[in-house]
This record gives sequence, structure tokens and C-alpha cells, in this order.
Amino acid sequence: MAIPPGKCPQVGGIPNCPPFTEKDCIEVFKVYDQCATEELLGSCVRAADHCTAPIPPGATITCNVVPNTARCFFVGFGPFNPPFFRPVLVFNEVQVSVTVTSDGTVICPTFTITLQGITQAFMWAPDGTFVQCQVLAVGPCTCDVTTDPATGDQLICCRVKVCKEIQIKALVKLLVPSYGFCELNPCVAVPQPEFPCPPTQPLFPPQKCQDTPVVTVQTAPGVGLGGVTVSLIRAGTTITAVTDVTGNAPFPTVGGFAGGIDTIQFTDPVTTKVVSFALPVEFTDPTGALHDSSTACTILFVRAGVGLATFNVFIDGIQNGTVDP
Repeated sequence: MAIPPGKCPQVGGIPNCPPFTEKDCIEVFKVYDQCATEELLGSCVRAADHCTAPIPPGATITCNVVPNTARCFFVGFGPFNPPFFRPVLVFNEVQVSVTVTSDGTVICPTFTITLQGITQAFMWAPDGTFVQCQVLAVGPCTCDVTTDPATGDQLICCRVKVCKEIQIKALVKLLVPSYGFCELNPCVAVPQPEFPCPPTQPLFPPQKCQDTPVVTVQTAPGVGLGGVTVSLIRAGTTITAVTDVTGNAPFPTVGGFAGGIDTIQFTDPVTTKVVSFALPVEFTDPTGALHDSSTACTILFVRAGVGLATFNVFIDGIQNGTVDP
């Protein structure tokens, strides 16, 4: 029987994967080090080069980031210190469009400024590795008018914050446990209307549960609360399921609950209050251990006490915290 990819079933809060069947040597890009950093990019230009008249006090400066112009790339390494750690220099660039108006009159027709900067990060980068940079987000553009104290020229100075990811990689051969080759499944037709693309959160896409994702509502440990309509809210779409006598509400069409995207809601039949829980991307359990919940397969709500409105929440068998409607 083919083993489908995805998260392993949970047994007592511990992933229970089937034993691997072979050891494979695969060629992959291994990440040796990675970091995310914020950089403030800026530049100043002479107003006289772009404007038909001097910029008066109170003028309005409109600045917008030009789409698809943000980029970053590797410039060079610094010396090793200590061995295998060294500075990594990355060049950053983004273009912004600027327009200046005063009392409804355009003083400076729309023009483009290129903002640049160099980031330096201290990273594990031994010989044989290479650097990859990716812009993750670009902040809003802000501009000010100032005067060059040396020349007296009016200057338009703009700045933008850029968030980027820097990775140190190498092409290596890794020996890994494996289940063999992946097997193809028949394609499933995409329902209409289609989901928003690209998604905004989280950064990486969720996986698919091997078993049907289930929300369970219990009025006490092990005592199901039946007949409760549970809503799964995802990207503006609501899917509902009703709990059975054991308190289970299955969601067979969603594949898994997506952290950072999905919200679970139901009305408590005892208190008539709406219980709402936004699934996080990761969470810390009561012992302080950090757990990944970018994809969850079971979410359990257990009433915190007789007659109480609060529920203890368990994600894949691990307690996340308490929901108080």
C-alpha cells in the first residue's frame, strides 16, 4: 500500500510514522545557516532635477514602491573569524515613484528614485557554500524635503524598509530514511470560486493530514458534546460540520487545519456564548515547549470545569491554552 506524504498521525501527542523501508542517497541543497533582517534603504536627489519650481512649505509628497523592483543579491565575503564564520555582504535595491503637489498644482511630475543599501550579516559560511537572498516584504515609502547645507540645493530624500532572508547553501548528497518513490494519485477538480492566490500567511504552505481532520468538543474529559455546529473559517470561506455523540466534527474536504489562516468557531449550548479560536502557526505548551502547528489534524475543546464558559484547547493532542469567550 502506498504511503501518502503529509503529517504523521498523532498518538498521545507524538507523531506515529510508519517505519521507513529503505535508505536513499539524495542530492539536495542543504541550508547551513539562515537569517532574516530588516534594512532601511534610502536616497536623496536634487529637487531642481525633477521639479518645475522650488518646493514650498506644506507641499504634498506622494511616494509609492514600484512593484517587482525590490531585489537583493550576494556581494562578497569578509574574512573567516572564527573558522567557518564570516561576514556576508548583500546588496539591496528597490525603486519608488515620487510626485510632489502644492495646492492641487503638480510641482514635480512623477519620477523614479532607486533606493540602495548593503547589509552585512555574520553567518556560518564555510568554503564550498553559496549565498542566496530573497526579499520577503517591503514597507511603505516615506519622503521628506531638506536642504543640502553645503550647496543650498533642495533635496528630496526617500526611504523604505525591506525585510529579506539570507541563506547559506551547498549542493550535497544526503543519506536519508525513505519510503521509496512517490506514487501518483488522481487529480481532484478545483472547486469554484478559487481561493486567493498567493496567500498572505503563513510563509510556507500547510501539509495534508493522513486521517480526516477533526474538531472535537467535550463538556468534560472524554464526554462528547453532540449536536454542536462547528464552523471552519478560511480566507473568507466558511465550512461547517456538526458534532456527533462523541463530540467529533469531521472536515473531510479541507486536508488539514492551517495555522495562521484558519479560525474555529462554535456556539456553546450551555452558555450560548460564541467560542472562537484562531489556529496559530506555532505555540508553546504549559511546560514551555514550542510546537509547530502550521498544519493541525485534530483540535480538541474540553470545558475547563462544570458550568464554566472557558475551554481548554488541545492541538494534535498537546495543550495550547484556554479560550475564554
